[in-house]
Formats: sequence, C-alpha cells, structure tokens
Amino acid sequence: MGSYSQTLAQEMAKQDLKDKSRRQTRTGVILIVGGAGLVLGGAELMFEEKTTDLGAAMFVIGGLVTLSGIPVLINSFFTRSKAKRMSFRNEPTHIPKYAGNLPRSVPSITYSIPLN
Repeated sequence: MGSYSQTLAQEMAKQDLKDKSRRQTRTGVILIVGGAGLVLGGAELMFEEKTTDLGAAMFVIGGLVTLSGIPVLINSFFTRSKAKRMSFRNEPTHIPKYAGNLPRSVPSITYSIPLN
C-alpha cells in the first residue's frame, strides 16, 4: 500500500510538470501573438496620422507584451525537458541481509543531470 502511494505521487509530479509546461507554452504563444497583433495595429494607426497617440501606445504596449511572452515560452521548454529527465525507478536500499523481511528496493523518483 505504501509503495503504491509513493509511485502514484511520483508519477503525478512528472505529470504536473508536463501540465505546467503545456500551460506555459500556451501562455507564451498567446502573449507573443497578441503582442505582435498590438504592434501591427499600433503601427497601422501611427501611419494614418489621425490617432498617433493611440497608435504609439498600442505599439509600445504590444512590444512589451511580446517581450514578456518570450521568457515564458523559453521557461516552458526548460520545464518540459525537466519532466523528461525525471523517471521512476526502484532504487536499492542499503540494509543488511540479516535485517529480516524488508524490501531490498524502494520506489523513488530519479532526476538525471546531463554533464555535457
């Protein structure tokens, strides 16, 4: 019973990271596309020469929104790769053989760190 709950909790941790990555990707794409739309709309309004203040404001705000979406999108890639590196394995326990009927391995979550 205890090993099953550990397994379920560790699989959920990996799934939570995948869900977080999906949400971050969606948010980043929405920010970038929305910001680019504001930049284009603001540029079009600035060139009409009637509403230069509104066009300039839209242009600047759109640029800032686009720039704020880029780190969110980059972070989603890091979160996705972190979820891929996490895995569930049975790790051996270092208990003496004469200790009785104790499990020789316990379910654990491992995280591999690339060294190159």
